Amino acid sequence: MNKKIQQGIYYDKFSEFKFAGNHSFAIVFLRVLNGVHASQVGRSLMGLWHVYELLKKGKVSDLGHSVVPGGEISVLIGYGPEIFKIRGVKKRIPRDFEGSQFLPAKSKKPILDGSEIKYVNGRCVNLGISEQIAVQFISKSQLASNRAIVETSEYISDQKSSKGCLELTKFYTGFQRDDRRSWLGFHDELSNLRDTIERKDAICINKQYNQLVPDDFWTVCGTYMSFLRTEIDLGIWRKLGRKNQELIVGREKSTGKPLLGIDKRGNPLFAKQIRKTCSFDKYDIRYHDHPNYFEPEVSTRERNLIDAVASLDILSQSHIGRTRHIGQTSSKDPSSRRIYRQGFEFIEPCAKERGSVKVGLNFVSFQNDPRRLLFILRDPRWLGKSNFGGTHNLSKDFLSVQASGMFFVPPIERGFPGYSIFQ
Repeated sequence: MNKKIQQGIYYDKFSEFKFAGNHSFAIVFLRVLNGVHASQVGRSLMGLWHVYELLKKGKVSDLGHSVVPGGEISVLIGYGPEIFKIRGVKKRIPRDFEGSQFLPAKSKKPILDGSEIKYVNGRCVNLGISEQIAVQFISKSQLASNRAIVETSEYISDQKSSKGCLELTKFYTGFQRDDRRSWLGFHDELSNLRDTIERKDAICINKQYNQLVPDDFWTVCGTYMSFLRTEIDLGIWRKLGRKNQELIVGREKSTGKPLLGIDKRGNPLFAKQIRKTCSFDKYDIRYHDHPNYFEPEVSTRERNLIDAVASLDILSQSHIGRTRHIGQTSSKDPSSRRIYRQGFEFIEPCAKERGSVKVGLNFVSFQNDPRRLLFILRDPRWLGKSNFGGTHNLSKDFLSVQASGMFFVPPIERGFPGYSIFQ
């Protein structure tokens, strides 16, 4: 039987088109109780997976034969490295997963060596170390994803009365914006791999390109999911003003046009011929991709206006410049550094300041080797030694991480994804 990628990874053109809109996101984290045998965990997960299969059909445990709107919910399950340490487990931790984790969460300390992105000042957690199981829900309605959280909690509570082996420790929620912008005001996820094949190649574990040893052949068509719940300090951002924001990001704020450089007065220059990013019904290279920074395709008039030396620094240090080093390496190859990301904004009350709120992004990425993302966040040519990017003196507290984690997402298999780990 051909292995298939799990639901909840909207990598193909059809699913991405359906995905466009204001979808609801939730992710729950489960911990395995001490001393529990793997076979017991497998039985509990089998029952929980059955609950999710019913939810997809609009069936809720306490409503009998009544059917409710299912919200077109998708369910994805992933496992942290600690799952491979429980008693009686049937699989070894995949070789690519060993040592591929964010640093332990410590207040105001970096999430990785070489990164200027730090954990929040206060409560923070590395869920990839502390929890063994992650379950992601994405649906067309807030009710459907929140109901999945409740049904997970109820199932685990019911199991406890009969020697259950799991506990729900954390959950986070978010949403997709129908304006396709982020809290920064810029269009988001414009440059997110070009087509279905390229995306799937970057996502799926490949026997050849991952150089799998025989013990890891079972992971083929699985992937690795990173989760970073990242706060954004809007006060810092809005004080910068639009001009500096555009130079830091590398795009025009209102239209999404790529930055070509700056003129002799330091003002940003954008390509005139590129249309506005009003329509998101399909991929459009004219605004999704930036021009080559070192050989910009510009008109003679635009070339005469550009301060070439200063522009090179501005472009390469911008957020887009740091995150888009695209060569000819196949997306299957982990050294390509390509990742596929799905972002969901969040808003929550700020406990320290009465009447204020926190905003941020649930950053979720999928890649066939966790080192793709870890490299991007650590290497100084990418986002290493930078909190976000740009030559402007942007505060190192602009982005901070509440929760992190790297999880292995197995392919679909009989029973539930990951069944062979336990049985």
